[in-house]
Amino acid sequence: MILVIDRKWCQHFQSHLRPVLLFCLSHIFLIAAESRGDKFGECSGFQNSMIEGPSEFFLNNFEYLVLPLHGKDPEIKFIFYSIREPESPQYITNANFSKWDIEKSGFDATSQTVFIMHGFREIGTLWPKRMKDALIAREKCNVIVVDYGQVECSYEEERIHLQNFGNDVAKFISNLVVSKNIQLQDIHLVGYSIGAHLAGLTGKAIKRKLKGLIGRITGLDPAGPNYYYADTTQRLDATDASFVDVIHTNAACSRLQGLGLLHSIGHFDFYVNGGTFQPGCKKIADHFFDWNVAAFDSSLRFMLGIIDENGRTSLNKFFSCGHARSFEVFIESIVNESCEFRAVECSNWELYLSGQCDDHDTVVMGYHADGYKTLVKDLSARKFFLKTKGYSPYCLS
Repeated sequence: MILVIDRKWCQHFQSHLRPVLLFCLSHIFLIAAESRGDKFGECSGFQNSMIEGPSEFFLNNFEYLVLPLHGKDPEIKFIFYSIREPESPQYITNANFSKWDIEKSGFDATSQTVFIMHGFREIGTLWPKRMKDALIAREKCNVIVVDYGQVECSYEEERIHLQNFGNDVAKFISNLVVSKNIQLQDIHLVGYSIGAHLAGLTGKAIKRKLKGLIGRITGLDPAGPNYYYADTTQRLDATDASFVDVIHTNAACSRLQGLGLLHSIGHFDFYVNGGTFQPGCKKIADHFFDWNVAAFDSSLRFMLGIIDENGRTSLNKFFSCGHARSFEVFIESIVNESCEFRAVECSNWELYLSGQCDDHDTVVMGYHADGYKTLVKDLSARKFFLKTKGYSPYCLS
């Protein structure tokens, strides 16, 4: 008997059935990953090698192994909001200011400048505007939202382009320094998810170009997928600014456990409710075994990196609850003057819960954390833990 396999059938298998097969295999790998545990500090036991740790290797390199690259040139634009006209955005399409008259823009060189960097496929998302409104109302500062990436890009593709994006932002900052004589110490980069690593790469580029340090970088649950084993040249690190504070809310050792990075990578690392799981949210892994059709569809799209406009809504609904809590508490730390996010220094969550850590000397997490930067003595990460509520306002009085 001769078996004839049609080319169209092969293409159909590759485009439709192969991802489904891989998705099913991911459930098997999920069991292996979950059995390894997700307790604080256990990521060091995971291997990013197909030989030494096949389940972790598959889960953490999914897009790179399965999805084709689009090959499109990356795009970046800067959206400037002035103190005098905070509701009138000025769109800057390149870092050279060739089409932006900075002298007429309302940019205030005597005030602090904050750059906000969104996460994966968040072009046009609303939370940066909320943060912008809070910052200008509270501090009267210049705010620049960095809008980067392509809607069609996979996560891995965006990660590959991140170095170029960082160079572009550094070039923009360099031109600000030259044209307005601003001080690097008056610049604050706030990055969420993969945007936190963009902030770090920007800081590294500034060190190379200007031989100086950005004043502050805040990492809001820095992205974990494809960064679990990355060295400091590829991600946010304490050497990227004079003060680096990091808020962990959905940290894990694999993407099926959480979207954030568990490692301590700043001067101050804050682990909200332990940093892995947030009250009021559902664990990511639970969605893969949920019989809800929408949740299953979003799970598949999440694994395949297929996130269109509708998919982004589903992604936010089913997966980003704990991850997004990082920017929610940061925004609240700006606007809520009646309550502070007090955190206790401790080596791990279990010791914190058992009351074995000294809670007399606390520090404040969030926008005002830089009030404690004088406590930074070296590059050793200091870990802080705190509890919050599962709903807004999150701060516990």
